[in-house]
Amino acid sequence: MKIGRSVTKAIDEWESGDVDSAMLHACNAVDGTARKQPFGSQGNRARFVRLLRENYDILGPMGMPGVDVVKTLFPVAIKPGEPVKAFDLADVVYLVHRCTHGHGDDLPGGFELLRDAHRKEPLTELIVEPDHVRLSDRIIFGLLGVAVANPMNAGERASDGYYLSYNQTERMTINEWWGRREDMVAVMGKVQMPLVHLNFGNWLPA
Repeated sequence: MKIGRSVTKAIDEWESGDVDSAMLHACNAVDGTARKQPFGSQGNRARFVRLLRENYDILGPMGMPGVDVVKTLFPVAIKPGEPVKAFDLADVVYLVHRCTHGHGDDLPGGFELLRDAHRKEPLTELIVEPDHVRLSDRIIFGLLGVAVANPMNAGERASDGYYLSYNQTERMTINEWWGRREDMVAVMGKVQMPLVHLNFGNWLPA
């Protein structure tokens, strides 16, 4: 599926209330974008997480505003019975959401997305337990922002009229924003907000 189609489908599924399907299509958009990169010959995980980490300046503000996603590590057991390990946001998205949905499996309990992107107030939820993390469904739009803004996607196209928004003040019509990474980062920079390093040291292995 073309990246533009994946972006369109992700928004359609989110609007219908199916956040799992929306997350699948958002991850597909990132997957397709990662394959286009100079490092696209790396394995699926390596290129996926590298793309996200290199775009934390978009993924963080759009998908987890207020959280320092560069420094924050989450205590996660990827599968039941596995030991808790420290994972950053890129690994959580790949190992839990991308792999689960990509393989057609049910999302493990404790990792369900929280529905708050539809709220009018700028509120983002996050629930962290000693072995699970529930992200806001805003992460879907953070992933889409990474894909849309990537310069390698300048020739892509979504359905007309679709847009991404940021901080309820910035509305970015997707077909006008393909490949404009520097411009999107500038939009993120308009909003000054504190970045909190979430420290889960008591739950992480020594």
